[in-house]
Amino acid sequence: MIGLDIVEIENINVDKLYNIFTEEEKKYIDSSSHTARRQEIMAGLYAGKEAVFKALKFDNLGLEILKRIEIKHKPNGQPYVCIDNNEQDIELSISHTKHNAVAVAIKLNNN
Repeated sequence: MIGLDIVEIENINVDKLYNIFTEEEKKYIDSSSHTARRQEIMAGLYAGKEAVFKALKFDNLGLEILKRIEIKHKPNGQPYVCIDNNEQDIELSISHTKHNAVAVAIKLNNN
């Protein structure tokens, strides 16, 4: 299964979305001292969560399921997905420009 999401960075409501991120994701977001960069990171992580949500075909659980999806990063910066602290068999790619963030998630098996 494949999930895709694109987010307009300027439409990211930091105050509204901040609570859907895990403590580790918040540290990653806050690692940049530049406000615009933090907003880009947040948009990318949000797009990643939405892409995973779509790839896994979750029922409409809204923000509650997004809190359980966590985007972590390997030492080389490559993102990977955990749900409820369990690494998932999902490939994830996140990218952004000055205006948009996009993410693609591919579930590698149907289990």
